[in-house]
Amino acid sequence: MVIVIQTHCRDCVCVQLVDVTEGFLSLMTDDGDTRDDIKVPEGDIGKEIKDKFEGVTDQSFLVTILAACGQEAAIAIKNMPK
Repeated sequence: MVIVIQTHCRDCVCVQLVDVTEGFLSLMTDDGDTRDDIKVPEGDIGKEIKDKFEGVTDQSFLVTILAACGQEAAIAIKNMPK
């Protein structure tokens, strides 16, 4: 699973989703650094992230995280081609 963090003024950063715990996404960068500060969104997107991460479906996916005004949020999910 790959998470893409996008901002308006800089390139995309790809990180890996390693866990979903207590309402937060646990992400790891290519350098091995982790962060646990992005909340799982409420509603259908959050449910879909949790279901896919827990293996309810066998589809790889991308999560788009938007960064703006000093805040970041998961705003979309998309299946990766097989």
